[in-house]
Amino acid sequence: MNSFMLPASLDTRAAPALHEALMGFDGQPLTLDGSQVESLGGQCLQILLAAHEVWAKHETPFAIENPSDALAAQWSAFGAPLHQLSPQGDPQ
Repeated sequence: MNSFMLPASLDTRAAPALHEALMGFDGQPLTLDGSQVESLGGQCLQILLAAHEVWAKHETPFAIENPSDALAAQWSAFGAPLHQLSPQGDPQ
């Protein structure tokens, strides 16, 4: 499975690069490492959720592992279920 380290800042300025990076893995199993994330903005959240939908539609593994406390807290603040993007849907 391919692995990609999410950047510390997932703000609006990071959105185009995040989208481009994820599309580079299109059709391939992908694990995102969220251990370095310090901030998460709405645009990057939408990109991650949309990527998850695309991978799920193609029945290709896609997960976020090792979410930082900041990533988990900010993800939850948006009301999105981070555990659905964890391996096997396990809560983290």
